[in-house]
Amino acid sequence: MEETYSFLNPWWEGGRPDAGVLREEYLSALAPSLSRRTINVLIGSRRIGKTTLVKQIIERLLDKGTEPQDLLYLQLDHPRLSGATVSDHLKRFRRLFSHKRTRKQYLFLDEVQESPNWEAELKSLHDTENVKIVCTGSTASLLASQGGKLTGRQTVTTVYPLSFREFLAFRGEKTNLSESYRLEKLAEEYLQVGGYPENVLDPSEEYLHNLLQDIVARDLLRLHDLRRSNLLMDLLRLIAAGVGSRTSFNKLAKTLGITVDTVKDYVGHFEAAFLVRTLEKWTPSHTERTYAPRKVYLVDTGLKTLLTGKGDLGAKAETAVFMRLLRTKQHPGYFAESEREVDFVLGNPTSPEPIEVKYADSLDAADRRLGGLRLFLRRYPNTQVARVISHTQGGDSILNSAQIQVTPLWKFLLAE
Repeated sequence: MEETYSFLNPWWEGGRPDAGVLREEYLSALAPSLSRRTINVLIGSRRIGKTTLVKQIIERLLDKGTEPQDLLYLQLDHPRLSGATVSDHLKRFRRLFSHKRTRKQYLFLDEVQESPNWEAELKSLHDTENVKIVCTGSTASLLASQGGKLTGRQTVTTVYPLSFREFLAFRGEKTNLSESYRLEKLAEEYLQVGGYPENVLDPSEEYLHNLLQDIVARDLLRLHDLRRSNLLMDLLRLIAAGVGSRTSFNKLAKTLGITVDTVKDYVGHFEAAFLVRTLEKWTPSHTERTYAPRKVYLVDTGLKTLLTGKGDLGAKAETAVFMRLLRTKQHPGYFAESEREVDFVLGNPTSPEPIEVKYADSLDAADRRLGGLRLFLRRYPNTQVARVISHTQGGDSILNSAQIQVTPLWKFLLAE
């Protein structure tokens, strides 16, 4: 066991964490909470960079003078570690360095759900020991399964696929606004490759295929009693093909020959495993919001490329805009009336902000493709600003007294 500890914690013997490319946006957001006793929970898809982010936190603590022997990193899905409780690991750690119980330690628990009775263990350690805990997990059910044990004790951070700005940093590209033509091309590459860090560094269809199989096996089949598991990939492909459209669970159920409840359950499992995110209708009516069809988006455009090919850039652009809104903690809905829609709406009916994604090079207010936006402005005449995200076009205009801001996709994504 001690050999495994030493291997996972090279800083005990003068080594450094394998910290990779810094994700500064997350590090800056997490920094204030690292000095507090709250448990930091990092959740997100497998291979999205949670482990690397944890090692970047460790590196920052070392640089600020934290003693290396006060930092314990545990990969709890490691076969030699998964059978012991977190408390057992802490006791062995203290024994290894003769630490007093009053001495503050930092515990970094990777894939914490693999440890026995982890919810009660974390609660007990938080309440009785002088420890700072940072843990990661690969499914949203990590939070639901706690039964309230960590309520008031945790701060949750969702780690998303790389933003466009991070994509450029991983590729070693400098953002020079005078070279917008290069940024347009890089934004299109971002739509095709997606934001899984390893795939950005070395794009590979085989890598994404294996990643998807790993998520299905470890976060879906292993955790849920799925009677029709062979249909999971078929359903995911149908969702990928319909990104940006209102999703009819009835139609999906009929196509696959399963019940509507099964489709809803599977989509819920996809969402818990961070494969998809759903979007509700934007409406002041709670009943309509609950029962209206939802839109379902893949969280990563690279997965859409894997499942449906390199086309459909408009749907991928819409997905990238949606994920940018989520990363910046904005929670949109979609507007729909009859066959006309607006992709995303922020705010409330008294102060709405519609956002329409049209991956085109030339648009004007009379364009038939903006029929949904024109209808929205008639229904909500108090709208001050509406955004249109284009491929390359930029500029402002006035429509129904609202300012229309047309912004190229690359520029909108860089504003994150």
